[in-house]
Amino acid sequence: MWHRRVRNARPWAELDDFPLLRPDEQRRQLGERLLAQLRHFAARGDALPEWIEAAKVRTVEELWDIWPTLPVVSKTSLRERFEPVEMQRRFRLEGKLDASGGSTGEPTRFFHDREMLRAQSACNYYSRLRMGWQPGMATIVVWGSDRDIGKSTPWRSRVYVELCRDFVVDGYGLTPQTTQHVLTLLRRHRPVAMFGFTSMLEYVARDLLERGTTVDPGSVNVAWNGGEMLFPEQVEIFRSAFGATILNRYGGRELGVMACQYQADRSLTILRPWLFAEIVDHEGKAVGPGETGRLIWTSTICRGTPFLRYDVGDLGTYAPQGANESGICEIAQLQGRVGSLLRLPSGKVINNLFWNHLFKGIPEVEEFQIIHRTGSAGLRILMKGKGFFPNRETEFRSVLGPLLGELPVDLAWVHAIPRTSGGKLIQVVEEESAILSEKVSETGELR
Repeated sequence: MWHRRVRNARPWAELDDFPLLRPDEQRRQLGERLLAQLRHFAARGDALPEWIEAAKVRTVEELWDIWPTLPVVSKTSLRERFEPVEMQRRFRLEGKLDASGGSTGEPTRFFHDREMLRAQSACNYYSRLRMGWQPGMATIVVWGSDRDIGKSTPWRSRVYVELCRDFVVDGYGLTPQTTQHVLTLLRRHRPVAMFGFTSMLEYVARDLLERGTTVDPGSVNVAWNGGEMLFPEQVEIFRSAFGATILNRYGGRELGVMACQYQADRSLTILRPWLFAEIVDHEGKAVGPGETGRLIWTSTICRGTPFLRYDVGDLGTYAPQGANESGICEIAQLQGRVGSLLRLPSGKVINNLFWNHLFKGIPEVEEFQIIHRTGSAGLRILMKGKGFFPNRETEFRSVLGPLLGELPVDLAWVHAIPRTSGGKLIQVVEEESAILSEKVSETGELR
């Protein structure tokens, strides 16, 4: 069905039509999509044994019975079993290799086929429209540099961005000039939409309030976040500065836009039927309304990397009215990626998401952690992986130089990076509060 609709004037029509169906019809259609995905991946040479067995079911209801017993695919599974370059070569896939920013310090690489790329573009456009953006309205994007840090943006991409009137403001290195750049664009193109990582939008809003600079009413028509959690305090700070409310748009590089808040103080609507969401406890059992659990996602579109019951690493809850017999329709609360700012002795401020996007382009690094040493002692970067390819360290330091200046940077390859007592890998820590269960020697070996 997606293959037919993608060529229509409204390729996202299913996203509008699906919520209007009766719950039993939603269940039937979602079940058919899940079964089609399961059978597709079960027939591939890299299939999990459980998929092959489950694909033998004859009806959708049989699938619903066994679906919760299928294995959850983790980021580790993607790295170890579904390597995207090998997958592309082996199955002659057409599409795009990509990588997540690694919000937990574990960059994940994957492959999107052409239909998934089209679906992501449609979801991006659709969610903008539903939140209040209008075609032709300029959008100020406080997001950071080009997605590939240290590389120039291809001219075709620059032309596309200009035609779409998306104006990108570098948010990795946050300074008063960042705020001034936003103000200049705002006054030139108002009314505008604003979009960015939550912590970056908060920085600009706080800076405006501290300056006492006012923004004309109506200059910002709509705003939404991405990549991080959104807290009530941040919403209020942004509203005080810009007179607009930040709406919560939840997504990730692997699956694109996953759920979206179309109105303030409302739950996030899951983009069904292109996505199917589950919330489970630490044993993999479904939780009830109001209970917090792991968010497990299945794409009913992507046939590159198998996002079948994929654990994105975030937590969430749903309300009783946010589910029916077809599953969870809305997310009431999210507990996921929380951004933060690193303040250097020089006074410079770095958004910690810089590190996510830096390491996603270095395949030899599986995990990383940044330790900010007190005073002017600099940074210590722990890395787990294969070790730098030839000349990679030189390239790595050349990217860090303009951002960090003369700040010392110590690189250490280690066998393992310590976790918290709850098993979480903290991406950036301060030296005095670093959670280190073992000492790291000067040679990078764990003792």
